[in-house]
Amino acid sequence: MRKKIVFAINNLGMGGAENMLVEQVRCIDRDYFEIYVVTLLPNQSVNIIDKLPKDIKFIKFDFPTIFNLNALYKFVVFLRREKIYAIVTNLFDTNLLGRVSAILARVPVIISYELNVDILKKNWQINVDRFLSHFTKKILVSSTDVLEFTSKQERIPKSKFKLNFNSIPLKLGWVKRNRDEVLFKYGLLKDQLYIVTAGSLTTQKGHTHLIDAVYMMKKQGVTSFECLIFGKGALKDELLSQIKRLDLTEYIKLMGIGPIEEIMAISDIFTLPSLWEGLSIALLQAMDAGCPIVATKISGTIEALENEKSALLVEPSESSELSDALKRLINDGELRQKLINNAKEQVKKFSIEKNVKVIENLILSD
Repeated sequence: MRKKIVFAINNLGMGGAENMLVEQVRCIDRDYFEIYVVTLLPNQSVNIIDKLPKDIKFIKFDFPTIFNLNALYKFVVFLRREKIYAIVTNLFDTNLLGRVSAILARVPVIISYELNVDILKKNWQINVDRFLSHFTKKILVSSTDVLEFTSKQERIPKSKFKLNFNSIPLKLGWVKRNRDEVLFKYGLLKDQLYIVTAGSLTTQKGHTHLIDAVYMMKKQGVTSFECLIFGKGALKDELLSQIKRLDLTEYIKLMGIGPIEEIMAISDIFTLPSLWEGLSIALLQAMDAGCPIVATKISGTIEALENEKSALLVEPSESSELSDALKRLINDGELRQKLINNAKEQVKKFSIEKNVKVIENLILSD
């Protein structure tokens, strides 16, 4: 008999963790597992629900608040009724609600994901995570730095963790063929070079430093490019104000949310100026899509990329270093191609098949 597994997450908005979950459930072995996908918080109007495989069961619980006992009770009843054998939880709210519900429902195997070096985690969240770790079979981490950081932050033994790199299906190698079509859709010129980044508009993603880097390039007379920032978030107005103050409205555009295939199609240079990360899904997608990359030397990134070989890596928050690296790539087509070729080779170790096999083995090992 197939084992019933729940993959649970806050919602299925267009983010890295959400996209990886969809690919995980698409790849998992149906001979051994019956798959449920559960979202616990309301789904955004722009989402990836339609990307879920048709043979999985998708259930929305829509907790009105994180501590809603009625919704928690309904989730516990669901887990018991369906005789769920294992649950895999993602992101803090669902790691909390999903594990508490699974404990109450006596789900045999509980697995959670820690995807990021979370320097902003509050004391109560740290204490909750430490308590729930006692009931968790394994905490999957996206990079070695995430393992080291979380183990120390939450005082959880390293033996409780298992490294399982964030991963993607290697399927974006064709997207550059659609560059002109995508540029036309967004009303962008074909003969322009585009520096692109993608991620939530939050402090973590380092957009203010990217804007400063563009300003430095403009002051030095480097103007043969346009910078496109994809994503949404709390810093939108602040970033727009910074762009206007520095007179960069002709050089930087906030693009909102877009399909990853379109983002990578027009990324002549992809940059990830984050201040901290686990292992960015967007970064892996840029590697697979054949984008030359400038990124910061942070957790995950330094495990996926090698400086001067598969990317140019700079110190986080150092706008001048970021500016210099971007200028190098703008002016050196041979370097761009070298980085593309090496990154496409290195991304092979982050295939979704390897990621899913780790999860399958953990569940079947009981």
